[in-house]
Amino acid sequence: MASSETPPRGKGRAKGPPMSPLEKRAVSGLSFIYVARMLGLFMLMPVLALDNEQLRHSTPLLLGLAIGIYGLAQAALQFPFGVASDRFGRKRVLVFGILIFVLGSFLGAVTHNIWGIILARLLQGAGAVSSVLLASAGDLTGEQHRTKAMAAIGGSIAVAYVLGMALGPVFYGVWGLTGVFLVAAALGVLALFPLWKVIPPIPQDHQQRMGGWRDALRMFKHPSVLTASIGIFILQMVLGASFVVLSPELVNAMHIPDAAVWEVYLPVMLLSVAAMVYPVIYAERNKQHGQMLVFSGLAIAAGALIMGLLAGRFWPVAIGAVIFFVGYNIASAILPSMMSRSTKPEQRGAASGVYSLMQFLGIFVGGVVGGWGLGIAGEKGVFYILASVGLLLALQSWNGKRVALLLKPDYFQKL
Repeated sequence: MASSETPPRGKGRAKGPPMSPLEKRAVSGLSFIYVARMLGLFMLMPVLALDNEQLRHSTPLLLGLAIGIYGLAQAALQFPFGVASDRFGRKRVLVFGILIFVLGSFLGAVTHNIWGIILARLLQGAGAVSSVLLASAGDLTGEQHRTKAMAAIGGSIAVAYVLGMALGPVFYGVWGLTGVFLVAAALGVLALFPLWKVIPPIPQDHQQRMGGWRDALRMFKHPSVLTASIGIFILQMVLGASFVVLSPELVNAMHIPDAAVWEVYLPVMLLSVAAMVYPVIYAERNKQHGQMLVFSGLAIAAGALIMGLLAGRFWPVAIGAVIFFVGYNIASAILPSMMSRSTKPEQRGAASGVYSLMQFLGIFVGGVVGGWGLGIAGEKGVFYILASVGLLLALQSWNGKRVALLLKPDYFQKL
């Protein structure tokens, strides 16, 4: 079936020119910034819930708010940052956003109550430069290499995610929450280095491209961008809610001290990353992205359900966690490509802003819902909520076009 569409290996397949040295510098520099920032954020995710009892005035709902509040700031500012970078220059906006992130990290290191942590996380999120980084990658790479560039950046995020899950608890065990925030601040400072020494200058005609806010706001009506954004919202909602209960449950099931939770996260992350490779390759080769997204939603639901029903048991919780993260990793690898399709170069910053807005809004909503669920129904209740949201992702992926259509402003006027 596929033989008519896929040329035999080594025959009839044009490879095209390799990346230029400038393109390689750009991708490596942008990937480093992504790793540094996201590593600082990811290291905090699994340990905030472990420090809940030591933070003054903390409640389950405020804990969820502390976990997810950075997502609200990111959601509010991703779109303006993307548009501002089209107007005022990518590098200027990147420096501004990274410095805000560093300020929030330092604040988190010196505070010891939940409200201070919430404010620190809010400032960390206010450095909302993800959309600017994606747009910069598009500016600095040729059309034939853009997919490889996005894949490299996406892979760097996966690396930061795995390292953050492992290193966050390690630093927490040695220096406590203060140490984790200080490491995040140091990583933010390091993220500034490639902007001066590694990433090439962005051509002048790429730096001021948006005609106005009205042109940018049209991205919210773009079907492919909107469909991908709905999917990433649901996926990140799962992630935000999971961190309210996942670390305490792993510690409880494995009968280990809080500081040793990295011993569980590291093998779980490595196994889930290894298990996601074939499904993602299969989806790319056979154009079955929708089917793989359905599968990922079902895997998230199954893993969460296992952890909820069999909480406190070593092997069921470990297996459930692997299944859960396999589903999450598959979807996080497939969804970004949907966002990048069918957008003009002058729309790239705004389109990335829409996608990133929904991504981080999902984390915020997930954190708050997870904290609320923990206070109302306990840890098992949160796992059941995660299972329900996983099923929602599968349902949305089953017919994403219909979801995007329903959200068009003029849809109901045509009925």
